[in-house]
Parts: sequence; structure tokens; C-alpha cells
Amino acid sequence: MTIIDYVIVHELCHLVAQSHSKKFWSKLSAIIVDHEKRREWLKINGATLTL
Repeated sequence: MTIIDYVIVHELCHLVAQSHSKKFWSKLSAIIVDHEKRREWLKINGATLTL
């Protein structure tokens, strides 16, 4: 799974929970087990991404 997959799943989880609530993170972690690692990667490298 790539970082873009994480971003897409993150946004789709907002259809279930609009905020970054416990419900949101629970849903995300059920789909992407290592979401914390990917979130950290985005914090460090997000500004360098190009589409």
C-alpha cells in the first residue's frame, strides 16, 4: 500500500466520522494497520509530494 492509498482511505473514513474522533481512528486502523507510521511519514515528507 502506498502513501496515496493512506490518504484516500483517511478521507473515506471521514464519511463515517467527520472529525478525528476515536471512531475515526478505529475505522482507519481496521483498514490500515500501520496508519501511525504513514501519518508520521506524511508529517515529515508531505510538503515534498507532487501530484
